[in-house]
Amino acid sequence: MHTMTNRFTEALHRIDSDRDVQPMVDLTGDDAELIKLDEHHETTGKDGAKTFWEDYRNVFGELETTFTNSIVGERSAALEWTSEGTLRNGKQFRYRGVTVIEGDDEALTGVRTYYDSAAFLQESAGAARS
Repeated sequence: MHTMTNRFTEALHRIDSDRDVQPMVDLTGDDAELIKLDEHHETTGKDGAKTFWEDYRNVFGELETTFTNSIVGERSAALEWTSEGTLRNGKQFRYRGVTVIEGDDEALTGVRTYYDSAAFLQESAGAARS
């Protein structure tokens, strides 16, 4: 799972910098489940992964993710991260979360992401942080 963890973080950096979701889609198994738990958003397979990651990236203007810690097991890994940049409307943001990936070094079978949505809730309520 160490190899997949490295491949996943590299693919996520490509999404951040180039908006290119294909490397992440290529990592995704045909029956993989991708879940963003705070919004009850769930997709499956490669087509679902394409939608999942495009939807994720389209929220932001500029985006940079820094992985701060990881716990890697035989068939899963938990990756802690901080992301910062701008939302599509230009407002700056910074938030933290954890992404749990499952699978092996060949393909992802699951992705679950948990994050602090306060930056987005405050933005939608008109009370964005400075």
